[in-house]
Formats: sequence, structure tokens, C-alpha cells
Amino acid sequence: MDLSFDSSITAKVVKAVAEFDLISDGDRLAIGLSGGKDSTFMLMILKIFKEHFKKDFKLKAVHVDPGFKDSTAAEIKKFCNQLNIDLKIIETKIADYITEADAENPCSKCAHFRKGAIINYLNKNGFNKLAFGHHLDDAVETFLMSIFYSGQLKTLQPKRFLSNSGVEIIRPLIYLRENIIIKEIQKRKIKIKKSSCPYDGNSARSQVRKDFANYFNDQQLFSNLISAMRDSDNRELWPEKEEFQLLKTKMKKYWQ
Repeated sequence: MDLSFDSSITAKVVKAVAEFDLISDGDRLAIGLSGGKDSTFMLMILKIFKEHFKKDFKLKAVHVDPGFKDSTAAEIKKFCNQLNIDLKIIETKIADYITEADAENPCSKCAHFRKGAIINYLNKNGFNKLAFGHHLDDAVETFLMSIFYSGQLKTLQPKRFLSNSGVEIIRPLIYLRENIIIKEIQKRKIKIKKSSCPYDGNSARSQVRKDFANYFNDQQLFSNLISAMRDSDNRELWPEKEEFQLLKTKMKKYWQ
């Protein structure tokens, strides 16, 4: 399999790794491999880095099988064998739980349980880092979703330490646009099996992606959104909301 990538692609990944200190000597790094295009692409990139980086780290792919019909586990195993990357498949019954009785927020519940299954495996086997394949479009979408659905300014962090488990989540693809990943997957004729999840495409994230497609295709607008995600002294936001009783007392001073 061709594992050579244009230098403009690897440079963006190396930039993220260097800027946010994502990979260090001695790391035991697991890749959260769903079988989708993003994690598949990340697997190839990190395989290259494993062979050519000056950092010495252990690499292993971990796939959580939610238990839906038409599992992608066989295809994932074949792909990892081609790259000579060790793979652990964690079989679960997440599908049964989120589909029974029309559970609310099935996508967030599924993500929560899948992450929990991986973290549990990492803790038992001495891994200290977990790589997810989130890209730049994911980060901007999360930023917009945070504003619309929770009224907060938050986005995906390039790295995040989970103090309750001792595992650090890293996102090496955070500077790459989604269309670049799609092109690289297509160029190598890698077949990505469609998710068998009945909720695929019906999440809040999917809706944001549809609603803002035109903005994401406008390079200047997209760049402005990226700039807005950065910590900065140039923010001109409202003050923090005052405690109700204090505000009520202040309001009374304005009446006779």
C-alpha cells in the first residue's frame, strides 16, 4: 500500500504534533479506529510517523464494535494486517442499549460508551495516549454546535488530559481539512464501508454540517471561524452573567 503523502499534508500533521506536544518518547499510543475515512487516514499517517519520527513510541489500533449488524471489524482487521499494525477489537452490546426503547441522544450515548470501553482497555494495558481522527472541519463544527446548543464558546482541543483515567486524548489531524482526507482515501482506492448504525447522518453535527456547507466552502469565512476559536485578548464579549439576587438588589436602586 502506498504510504507516501504530499509534504503539505504531513507538514500540517507534524505542525499539530509539535505545536501541541502530542507525541513524546516512550508513549504507548492507541488509535481509536472506527473504520471510517478519518481514523483510517490517521492510521496510515501515524504508521509513517512511527517509522520515521525521532520519537520512539508504541502504536496500536483499537476498534470498538458496537454490535450493529454488518460489522466492519473484518475489514478493519484486514487493513491493519496490510499495514502490519497490531489491532485490538473490543466487542460490546452498545447497539442493544441505544436502540431499545428509543433511547434519547443515541449518538452521544454511543460515543460515550465507546470511549469508555477504549479507556478501560487502555488502563488495563498500560497505554497513556489515545488518538482520535478529528480534523479541522470537526473542530469548527463543534465550535458552532457549542454556541447554538449550549451557549458556550468551546471546541475540540488538540489534546485533553482525562484526570480520572490518566489517559491523554490527542488529535493529530486537527489542522487538516476534511476534503484533503477524502481525496487521499479516494486516491488510494480504499473502500470505506458505510456505517451500519441506523442513526448515521441524523445527529446534530450532521445538521450543522448541512446548514453551514456554503460557509465551510468559503475559505475566508472558514479561516475567520478558525481565528475565533483561538484564545485571544481581542475578544469583546459581554461580562459574565451576574448572580440573580445581586442583580435584583441593584435593580431596586433605580426605582423611587
